[in-house]
Amino acid sequence: MLKTFVVAIAVLVLATGQALAFQCPLLIKQIQDATAGKTDANSAKANELAAEAKKLHDAGKHAESIAKAEEAAKAINLTLKKK
Repeated sequence: MLKTFVVAIAVLVLATGQALAFQCPLLIKQIQDATAGKTDANSAKANELAAEAKKLHDAGKHAESIAKAEEAAKAINLTLKKK
């Protein structure tokens, strides 16, 4: 019984990590699309934060990447569409 529980928790954790991994690029792209061609300070800040989010995603830190993308979106008053 305990072994089944531990396996179930492990599968849940792995599945959640994979879901977050696929979310990051979608969020980053939304920010990049929203700031394309814009040169204002908020757009520049959002692009810097999106670049940081990409680095975090590439490093496997998906929850941190999503948080950084949300911070970038907030800088330009963008509501991100998540899956």
